[in-house]
Amino acid sequence: MTTLEELRRSPLFDGLTDEQLRRVIEEGSEVRVSRGELYAREGEPIEHLYVVLDGELRITKLVDGREMVINNYTPGVFFGEVPLLAGTPFLASGRALEDSRLFAIPEKVFRRMLTDHPTFGDTVLETMAQRVQILQSIAQERERLNSLGTLAAGLAHELNNPAAASLRAAGRLRECFERLRTTGMKISRSAAAGSLGPEQLDDLDRIAAGALGSMDGTPDGLSPLQAADREENLSRWLEERGVEDAWDLTSTFAQAGLEVPELELVIDVVGRDCLGEALGYLEAVLAVAGLVEEVEASTTRVSALVETMKAYSHMDQAPLQEVQINDELDNTLEVLAYELEEVEMVRKYDDDLPRITAYGGELNQVWTALIDNAIDAVKGEVDQPRITLRTACEGDRVLVEVADNGPGVAEELQARVFEPYFTTKGVGAGSGLGLDVSYRIVVGRHGGDIRVVSRPGDTRFQVRLPMEGPAGQSEPAAGGSVEAASGGGR
Repeated sequence: MTTLEELRRSPLFDGLTDEQLRRVIEEGSEVRVSRGELYAREGEPIEHLYVVLDGELRITKLVDGREMVINNYTPGVFFGEVPLLAGTPFLASGRALEDSRLFAIPEKVFRRMLTDHPTFGDTVLETMAQRVQILQSIAQERERLNSLGTLAAGLAHELNNPAAASLRAAGRLRECFERLRTTGMKISRSAAAGSLGPEQLDDLDRIAAGALGSMDGTPDGLSPLQAADREENLSRWLEERGVEDAWDLTSTFAQAGLEVPELELVIDVVGRDCLGEALGYLEAVLAVAGLVEEVEASTTRVSALVETMKAYSHMDQAPLQEVQINDELDNTLEVLAYELEEVEMVRKYDDDLPRITAYGGELNQVWTALIDNAIDAVKGEVDQPRITLRTACEGDRVLVEVADNGPGVAEELQARVFEPYFTTKGVGAGSGLGLDVSYRIVVGRHGGDIRVVSRPGDTRFQVRLPMEGPAGQSEPAAGGSVEAASGGGR
């Protein structure tokens, strides 16, 4: 049986007389929750306001398939006011850490008490405001971590290919240097024995230099069949002249663009007796040069990726700055490239789009969330997935539109997609944070507008931003926490 003293532990009932509190006890009921039992399950309807009498509840929310701890509720704490007032199901779940007792106040009684007892209503609203602020802070921090995870995954994926190529090239370079050393020693011995004179060595060096100068690492734009014919001709020529390991030499010569007439020049210079040594030396020189080009191309790609990531994150830059939206969208696409391999990307940019004053790093969170949502909407849902990015000027505002040809968002849900923790994905599949944070960045931080227009096969998220910057600011200002009306996740 619930007692007055137990309810008095909660500030919720400060200002109520004993008689008023007895009436609350008569109209309410007591609930017992065993240790480990899940109570107030996320997504289920709510009909009561709950006050913890004994024990402890851990409040968690399912985010990306994992439980995220939000808070622990001990005796005197009440919960359930947010979904009751918002008309939504439970936003989170409560699991008893020990045997617990709860006092349940029916929704009808709860709403009457809000009207009849000002102190009760004040406490509810004050607590509700604090919890919404905490949820928004968690949402923002979670979305930042999601963006960081997206950035890290994209960077790791894009770095993998050039890094692996550099590693392979470095391993092959070691082998090529060894061949270059051994063939160089053979030519040196032949020169010492008088088989090759200084003029012949100079001519061989000129042939090697000419081959290096014409080498570009590609088979001269030849088709695969033509490239195969070139290799076949070179291999046959080498075998007819008794050159050992002819096939091993052929690939390097073909990639360097050499033909049979160039190899004939080597015979004219060194003769048949030293042909194998000369060709081995020439192949080793060309192979080393080709691998050095591979390493250079790979490291250049790595450097370009690092620059892209720095631009995306606006590292070492003031929070508020002038940004070019088209470039920012391209940087975001570069980060998400690993997810877009099977998606057709269409860019419809306004080439005359002016630079705007904005929190560039935060806006890139918005573009990441919107494009990532579009990817989820089309992958596995349509035969030819397509995402379209469009930018345009609309008076004193810049429009950014992210469109997809996915199944769309139901009309009755479109008004709720920006609510915190709301998602149209399955339970645990979406965090419901991306669009909430995007709303607060666009509306709260920049004074802009974000909306969704959707029908099957055509969903468009439209962002409009003032060119002059947040609240008319034109000078860089320190960034702060996002504080705006709540807007959730698709």
